Amino acid sequence: MELQWRKVGPGKDKIIYFYLYDESSPLVNSYPQSDKCPMSYLSPNGDNSREWLRKEYEKKAEVFKGKEFEKGIISLKLNNIQMEDEGKYVCSASANLFHREIITEVLVIGQFQNVIDQVQRVREQLQREIAQLKEDNERKADHSQADSERKKDHSQAEHLEEEMAAIRNELAQVKENMEWRRVRNNSDDITLDADTAHPNLSIAPNKKSLKHEAQPQKVPANAERFDSTVCVLGSEGFFSGKHYWEVEVVSSTDWDLGVARTSIQRKGKLSLSPKEGFWALGLSGRDYWAKTDPWTRVMVQKKPQKIGVSLSYQDRQVTFLNVTDMSVLFTFNDCSFSGEVYPFFKNSHKETTMRICSIKEE
Repeated sequence: MELQWRKVGPGKDKIIYFYLYDESSPLVNSYPQSDKCPMSYLSPNGDNSREWLRKEYEKKAEVFKGKEFEKGIISLKLNNIQMEDEGKYVCSASANLFHREIITEVLVIGQFQNVIDQVQRVREQLQREIAQLKEDNERKADHSQADSERKKDHSQAEHLEEEMAAIRNELAQVKENMEWRRVRNNSDDITLDADTAHPNLSIAPNKKSLKHEAQPQKVPANAERFDSTVCVLGSEGFFSGKHYWEVEVVSSTDWDLGVARTSIQRKGKLSLSPKEGFWALGLSGRDYWAKTDPWTRVMVQKKPQKIGVSLSYQDRQVTFLNVTDMSVLFTFNDCSFSGEVYPFFKNSHKETTMRICSIKEE
């Protein structure tokens, strides 16, 4: 068995930790000494061989040993996190014909906090300067050149106010970007439940995309399958926690996305509204609509290539985001979930495909 922890990124791919176990071989020295290969691996009695390939990680990182490792707990723990630790880490395991890789991302929030603190300090300085200008204006009111001085100072104050407004916008964007990255980093691995798919929907083998076929497919009839509205549910339902997924919608001009109660009707024409158990947003031609009762038109600045769906079960909220410009399109509040809710996908545009995106691969 071979196990690696690597840190990856543009122009860099470095192994942090390497583990090799081969009970059939007393000693292995087959790998060359290089940045990507360990130097020596097995002890003569066939015990596990572990090695930190990056000396800087020997003190700042650790892996679980003993019984935890034997149970399959192969996590990497980073201590004393610094800015340079931010990035993507890959854990890969291989044994005979088995191979699997998991990617996780470390976000260092301090990176954003430094920017926020800096902006706040500038903002406070500008506020002090504006207050001083106003005080100076009051003192100059009795002088002969008071009018011209006041006009000059008033112009400076207006300029400072504009700078403050720009800084406030920058601060809001930083906070919004930070929250966006947090949400995307905790995305769910959503798949489609083919047993619920309308006969005109073909589900890809990886259960990540749905295509509206011109002719119905030969599929078994069952109670879970939609028979009139061309839609499908996700495989996994949620009854707690926060969840997020993204769907590529660029090829279709008639779609709906969101969540639905497990108790929704499956047969006959559907009415997409919260009272019927649907919280959805969709595109019909050129117009975007939140399926409230009645519908609410949603204004879009940039045409979305992907739509993000954010579900917070405890807060009873469903939020739709335009991934193209990172803007919030619409939020359903006070949702009456009452039990499990499932990801919902509808595509009424014939011969077009919608795809669930893999954010971690991206």
